[in-house]
Amino acid sequence: MSTDVYSFIDTTNNLSFQDIISGKYDSAFKKTAKDAFYTSKLNVNYWLMFRLKNVNATKNWLVEFPDPHISKIIFYRKLPDGSFEKTLASGFDYPFSNKEFNHKNFVFNVRTPKDSIETFYAVINSNNTSSLSVFVRETTFFSGYALREYVLLGFFYGVLLIMAIYNLFLYFNTKDLVYLFYVFYTLCCALNSFSEDGLGFQYIWPNLPVINSWVMLGTPPLLVTAFMIYSYSFLKITQFSSKFSYLIIIFYFLYIIFYVVEKFVSGTRVFYPFVYLIPFILIYLVSFQIYLKGEKYARFFILAYTMIIISFVIFVLRMFDLVPVTLFTVYSFNFGFLIEVVILSIALGDRIRIERHHRELLQYQAINQLKENESLKNTLISELKEKEVILDRVNKELETKVAIRTQDLQKKTDELSIFNSNLSKLVEDLNQMNIKLDVDNWQLKQKVQEEVKARLSDEELSTDKFKELFPDEAACLRYLENIKWENGFVCKRCGHDRYISHTSPFTRKCTSCKHVESVTADTLFHGIRIPMDKAFYIVYDTIRSGKSKTLEELSDLLGLNKNTIWAFRKKIQAAYDYLKTKSKGGVVKWDELLSN
Repeated sequence: MSTDVYSFIDTTNNLSFQDIISGKYDSAFKKTAKDAFYTSKLNVNYWLMFRLKNVNATKNWLVEFPDPHISKIIFYRKLPDGSFEKTLASGFDYPFSNKEFNHKNFVFNVRTPKDSIETFYAVINSNNTSSLSVFVRETTFFSGYALREYVLLGFFYGVLLIMAIYNLFLYFNTKDLVYLFYVFYTLCCALNSFSEDGLGFQYIWPNLPVINSWVMLGTPPLLVTAFMIYSYSFLKITQFSSKFSYLIIIFYFLYIIFYVVEKFVSGTRVFYPFVYLIPFILIYLVSFQIYLKGEKYARFFILAYTMIIISFVIFVLRMFDLVPVTLFTVYSFNFGFLIEVVILSIALGDRIRIERHHRELLQYQAINQLKENESLKNTLISELKEKEVILDRVNKELETKVAIRTQDLQKKTDELSIFNSNLSKLVEDLNQMNIKLDVDNWQLKQKVQEEVKARLSDEELSTDKFKELFPDEAACLRYLENIKWENGFVCKRCGHDRYISHTSPFTRKCTSCKHVESVTADTLFHGIRIPMDKAFYIVYDTIRSGKSKTLEELSDLLGLNKNTIWAFRKKIQAAYDYLKTKSKGGVVKWDELLSN
């Protein structure tokens, strides 16, 4: 039995089978260059034509289309009377029972007499990229081939189920989420395989073909999500490599975005198949980094992932016809997934062993520490007992000494009480004396001030005599303070009459508004830059009854600039004239001039 396949694309989807066999479109059929080719356009009718010549009359032959993802296929075979028989439409969009054979692939019976050449047609329309490969198989060979295929797939799904159940029990026993994530990843692998080999459609949802589209649409993002969750938990990627962690998450979300846009918006598949691989590649690289940091359990993860990479390489080689099409090459991903989940389960066991060894080591160290602590405790207890004996002896000695000392202190206390009583009387007498002294000082101070006023008013004082009255700046400021606040302090800002001394001498601070007022503020000396003793003399010389000194004489005497003396004398004369107009009789007092 030999076959050549010809194809014709009906982009209008309007041509009927009668139009195809009418001969109008025979020239449009082109011979396929390869045994396997794919639907380059979606949702259009691909008409396939092939001729079969039966060279063995003792064998029955079948035609197989091995891709279970075809959305719709109708097979046309020629009957003995020359007419064509049309099979029921079958595919991913139809119930599984529409298939002619109860097989995951599309298999059709052909009836070709010996040495005769018959023409067969098939029309295929698919909404996903599907293989249009056609195989002619002898019935006996196909039965053995199909049996081996189903046994292999049964073994594959059986191992996945056992691994999932085993690790689910481990999760219930240990409450470690990594086992639950492993179960989730294993089930996603099984679901992905169901969508690829068609067994899910055949055995789980045969009467619900719409699930085929949902599964094919959801399994790729679901698989990468499950793998990322498991890898992050098992390898602790966030803990050991935060930079890789962020990079993986970025490419994961990029894949989701490209997948949604290209699946639901543009209807293309340009970027997302490539972006899909990047999170897997990055996790594979970071597993080496984690292993090199001393986390030995990562070696099994690397080995398991390497199996997937090998199966992917075999798949690519088969796509380019570089390796023969066999059960092993066709189901290379199944073998890779199978070996991967087994190794990952071993990896979990190895992780348990490492963690148990670590816990045992910690327990051993803790036990040794407890023994050491117990030994130290016994040593401390014996030392404490010895110290208690010594302490009792010392306490008794101290009690005796304290009793003696208490008696001595009592005597001293009695003597001190008598002394304090005598001292209180002396203090009371001293206070009375201080009160009398304060009165005498105040009276003396008033007499001195009156004497100064009298001398300033009645006498012509020489420079030396004036310096005896006001020898320095402090004496001048003290005199100004007495006359400014003679009647008590009153705050210029708030009118409060309580104050405290400020850090600067001859300055008072209001206790209410915290305003600070210097002794020269709002006086004749406010803002001047002349030493107070020299300023006092200039005031005296300006207003004395005798002849005042000239600017040159004052400049030479006091060592001041003539302009400075002239400005200050002008200020003095203005204040004097102002006070003279206000006073009764036109007499200006010395104290009044200084404080205004």
